[in-house]
Amino acid sequence: MKKLLCTLLATLTAVACMSVTASAADGFNVADAVIVVSQNVSQTDNYAAQRLKYYLDEIIGGDIAVITDDNEASVEICVGATNRSDADFGDKADGSYVIKSAQDKVIINGAGNKGTINGIYAFLEKYCGCHWYESEVIVVPENSALTVPTNIDIEYSPFFEYTETDTTSSRDTEFSLANGLTGGVYRSFTAEQGSHVGYAGPFAHSLVTFYCKPEKYFAEHPEYYALRGGERVPEQLCLTNDEVKDIVTAEVLALLAENHNPDADMQIVSLTQHDNRSYCQCDRCKALDNENGSQSGTMITFVNEIAGRVKAHGGYDNIVFDTFAYQYTRKAPAVVKPREDVIVRLCSIECCFGHTLDNENCELNVDFMNDLKEWGKICNRIYIWDYVNNYRDTACIFPNFGVMQRNVQIFAENNVKGVYEEGNYYIADCDAEFGEMRTYLLSKLMQNPYLDYSAEMDGYLNAVYGDGGKYIREFIDIMTEHAVTEKKHLSIYQAPTDTLYKMKKKDIEYCNELWEKAKAAATTDEQLQQLRRSELSWRYWKNANKRGEFSRWQFAYKYMNEGEKLHHDLKEMGIRFLGEGGVHGISDCELLYLYRPVTKWTTLYEEWFWDVLNPLAVKLYEALGFVYNLFN
Repeated sequence: MKKLLCTLLATLTAVACMSVTASAADGFNVADAVIVVSQNVSQTDNYAAQRLKYYLDEIIGGDIAVITDDNEASVEICVGATNRSDADFGDKADGSYVIKSAQDKVIINGAGNKGTINGIYAFLEKYCGCHWYESEVIVVPENSALTVPTNIDIEYSPFFEYTETDTTSSRDTEFSLANGLTGGVYRSFTAEQGSHVGYAGPFAHSLVTFYCKPEKYFAEHPEYYALRGGERVPEQLCLTNDEVKDIVTAEVLALLAENHNPDADMQIVSLTQHDNRSYCQCDRCKALDNENGSQSGTMITFVNEIAGRVKAHGGYDNIVFDTFAYQYTRKAPAVVKPREDVIVRLCSIECCFGHTLDNENCELNVDFMNDLKEWGKICNRIYIWDYVNNYRDTACIFPNFGVMQRNVQIFAENNVKGVYEEGNYYIADCDAEFGEMRTYLLSKLMQNPYLDYSAEMDGYLNAVYGDGGKYIREFIDIMTEHAVTEKKHLSIYQAPTDTLYKMKKKDIEYCNELWEKAKAAATTDEQLQQLRRSELSWRYWKNANKRGEFSRWQFAYKYMNEGEKLHHDLKEMGIRFLGEGGVHGISDCELLYLYRPVTKWTTLYEEWFWDVLNPLAVKLYEALGFVYNLFN
């Protein structure tokens, strides 16, 4: 397992030990225990037992034995469906678990493929002080006297059947297992790890990109595609065309013949519109949409029919079909209803992410909540596609930490079954700001939307940034305070010049001090590097807004020099793009980063005349530097 094993400092270890033993006066020492599994242990229970042993051995510095339940020991940690457990999970969801303890015994058992695995990671976190904050920041305290309380009585059922997010850490198997992610888009769990909720084919935007491709059919059959302004365009399908339905049905069946997993509890086929607004306006599509008051009328009717045809084929009882309620299909249809085996993925792309979704004074979010409630009246399987960073200027501050918990609670309270929190999925090339912390917090929130959010954030900040974490927490709180106003919003394409409202000069100076204090408190190179990387987002905002050290109200060489340093640090830390899609690559043209704001530092703005002017600009910069240094 690729990781940085964070053996806690003595003070932090002492705190962890106190938190475990404070309620464990009558508990037992883990070093005295053995792990018990069933004689006929399942592969998932066996995997859970081995992961538990691995971490307990690390904590106590020992070698805990694993025995089967036809043997007995004086102190036992019983994992899975042993003869020591009388848990009856009945119709409990996959992933549910119980953790119970008595004088000489702990029982950890779970439902379905994921329950026991979820249970052992919860035990390690709650009672052993382990945390998986990032794929390479794993806290495993050294504590040879680790004691387990005798009064544990936990029953847990997942809030969502499907949970997914992205960034580097969430693609790591151990991080994802420990933090309860169940989707299979960004990681794959083996059968012994409990498998995942997977897609048989593409995850999104599958119509025309995967099914009924224009390069195969458009030349001879333009009628298969959307009618726009009197012309057929290969950007969306004509969803009422019978031959299109035949083609897509055949292609879905061909996909399932190759990729169907009959052993999975559920496998999804995605029938989702392409990422544009070119829906079909032919007479038949228009009539169906008018009848339903939304373009979701044609979409749901189409998906229902494909689903019915595939199910009629036989052998695919565990297959479900998903489609989008996205942009032009976001509004629920008035007449047609999704089949029971159809998932509707409601997308929040138009929302404000500085106000909570249930903020009645935020008109952007009022509309979304109305759509969520209307879909809830006709669909029993709503999934959410939510958005959690700035796709235009990803390296800049995105102050949405004040709404994330409430928004996930809203999903749970509206009977949502699955959540995808789309963040910085291209993070390898754009890893500034707080993307990894956001991934951790969202993963934990999807496990339990009602957890102690503040404590989870503090835990992450302390583990990743060390003693400087408390200063970063104060900085994040200030950013959250300035994220929005009553009439100002936060979109996922927000310009940096239109964020962090009412930041005065004294606020900026105070935030600068917080970053300096945090860096001064760093005790390891890793902590300092993490701080420098995250600070890039603050420097980005100041540059874009011409504030602080980037103010134009000073000698020109000074803000140019700060721009040069920011450009150097972005490149040094591997930041290749400033936004989504690989089209915002950072330019090396000096004229761009010396004379223009950071939002113009990409190759999108690297016109030919910059190369002509660039040598002159460099000479001027050098001359200004000479003058500045002469008098300073």
